Amino acid sequence: MSSVREIEISEAICGKTSLYSFPSQSATNANTMKLPQCSLSEPILRIRNLSKIYKMPGREESVIALKSINLVESTEFGPIREGEFIIIRGPSGGGKTTLLNMIGTIDTPTEGEIELFGTFISKNSSDSYLSKLRLEHIGFVFQSFNLLATMTAFENVALPMNLLGKLNKKEIRLKVRSLLTKVGLQDRMDHLPSELSGGEQQRVAIARALANSPELLLLDEPTGDLDSRSTVDVMNLLLDINMGKTGERPTTCIMVTHNPELECYADRILYVKDGEFQFQAYNSEKTPLVYEDYVAFLDVNP
Repeated sequence: MSSVREIEISEAICGKTSLYSFPSQSATNANTMKLPQCSLSEPILRIRNLSKIYKMPGREESVIALKSINLVESTEFGPIREGEFIIIRGPSGGGKTTLLNMIGTIDTPTEGEIELFGTFISKNSSDSYLSKLRLEHIGFVFQSFNLLATMTAFENVALPMNLLGKLNKKEIRLKVRSLLTKVGLQDRMDHLPSELSGGEQQRVAIARALANSPELLLLDEPTGDLDSRSTVDVMNLLLDINMGKTGERPTTCIMVTHNPELECYADRILYVKDGEFQFQAYNSEKTPLVYEDYVAFLDVNP
């Protein structure tokens, strides 16, 4: 279960007690809580009996990464709904990134199925089908940015649009400029990744993830390589994107992080350990960090 210290962290830097947590044996209590408004919206992701087992070359034993994961209405851990900001936390090696990769169709399950936007994904889904699904509906942001080193910020953001092929050159140019302006990089469009700071590179990566107007944004440790200032800037930007404050429609976000201080951004936090959900927590309200308060907290809680 979430430690008292982690809940105190959320209280200290968010300015209020916003985190409600409950162990799996108290699932019925969840129905009496005041849950976020997005809990009433339509489900976009259901997971049924999802397992992932990796066979190790030259070894008889296998590695079980995920064990019969479920996110459906009939279980304690309900489906992910449109407009939710989900944070997945847990120890290293517990299955967080494997689960994110399954959701993003980067990897396929050994058993079970994923229902994403009303379509079903299993070990039998074709690569071409999954590739099209990713390009049209899902945006990805990674810890190490994954920008193409020989392309400018403008060219990196334009790449998914060129691959999708739905916009002409003028439309792509206008949309790229709009996206880079929204992430505060209107004066850095012609710079290569090596000419940008870590925070700026991550904002380019976010703009690129939004290029094809995805319904779902998947984020794997997006602040892992950032300093405190950039962490707050990037998380506040992601919250604006999630809530539709950047001029686009609200975007569902699922984020993996080790950082307990970031839990206040989420509607719901799912805790994963040993390939299974251990428990979940809800925030009554999504709350952005204030940089000065965050730094002051870190100074006294190293």
